[in-house]
Amino acid sequence: MRRIISSGETAFRCFPPLNLSLPCIIKKNFINHKGDPMAVCSDYHIHTSFSADSEALMDDQIQAAIAAGLSSICFTEHVDLDSPFRNAPPSDPTADFHLDYDAYRQMYLLKKIHYAGRIQIFFGLELGLRASMTEQLHRYLASHPDFDFVIGSTHSARDGMDPYYDSFFRAWPGEEAFDPYRMYFEAALANIRAFDDFDSYGHLDYILRCGPLSADGSSPERSSSFLYEKYADVIDPILCELILRGKALELNTSPLKKGFPETNPGKAILKKYHDFGGRLVTIGSDAHTPEGVGFAFDRAAMLLKECGFTEYATFEKRQPVMHAL
Repeated sequence: MRRIISSGETAFRCFPPLNLSLPCIIKKNFINHKGDPMAVCSDYHIHTSFSADSEALMDDQIQAAIAAGLSSICFTEHVDLDSPFRNAPPSDPTADFHLDYDAYRQMYLLKKIHYAGRIQIFFGLELGLRASMTEQLHRYLASHPDFDFVIGSTHSARDGMDPYYDSFFRAWPGEEAFDPYRMYFEAALANIRAFDDFDSYGHLDYILRCGPLSADGSSPERSSSFLYEKYADVIDPILCELILRGKALELNTSPLKKGFPETNPGKAILKKYHDFGGRLVTIGSDAHTPEGVGFAFDRAAMLLKECGFTEYATFEKRQPVMHAL
C-alpha cells in the first residue's frame, strides 16, 4: 500500500504547512526472517572494510545481521571528500575516507544475490558534508546514482578538523570565545543549508563521542541531553532545516555500544524533532564490527515510542519506506 506523506505530517509546526510529496510504502507489523514480530528489523548504518576505519568483512556483517534476526540491512560506506582531515596524524591509516566505489558495488551485488531469501541487503553511503564543497558533493552523487540510501554526516568543522582527534578541542593562539561544541553544530547547520542531497542526517551530536573527559571521567559534555540544553539555539534550527527539506533524522545506537548513556542523538533532541513535526527517523548501529550490528535496537524502539513516534523509515532507491514500530 502506498501513501503520500501529507504536509501535516512533515511540516515544522512553527511555519506554514508545506506541500511535500514523499512517496512511501507502509509495511505494518514487520516480521523478521525467523517469522517473529520485531519492532525494528532494519539496520541502516553499517560499515565494512570498504570504509577506512573498519576491518570487517561484508560476509561477517551480513551473518551477524541474520543472527540478530534482522530482515534487512544497508551498507553505508564512508566518503569524506575533504579527508584526510587537517588535524589527522599523518601516520593514521584510517584517516583517508575515499571509497573504491567499483569494488564496493561489485561485492555488494555478489552478496545481495548470495544471501537472497535470507536477508535483504541495500546499497548505501555515508557522505561527509562540508558547506564549502557542495559542488564536489553534487558531482560525486551525480556520477554514482545507484545508491538506495545516503546518510549525510558532519565529520569536520573548524576549517576541516575532525572532533575525533583531541586537537579539535584545543584553541588556536588568539582564538577568543572558544567553544568547539558550538563550532561543530554551527558547521552542521551550514552544511545542511548548503547541501541537502541526502536522505537521513547521521549522528547529529557525533561530537559527544569525542569530547575530552573531565578528571573524574564524567564530563557532562558527553551527554546528549546536556548538549541540547546548552546548544538548543543552534540544534533547533538544524531540526527545522531537516523537516523543511523532507530529510530523516538518524537514531544511531553506536554510543550505547561504547558505554555512553544515550544514543546519537538522545531523547531530548528526538523528542524536540517529533514536537516540531518531524516523523522521518532511520535507525542504524553504525557498526564497524559484527558485534555492533543491530546493537540495542530494542532500546531504540522503546526510545522512539517514548518520544511519540509510531513508525521508522528505511529507504529503497532513495525513497522512504515506512514501518510500524
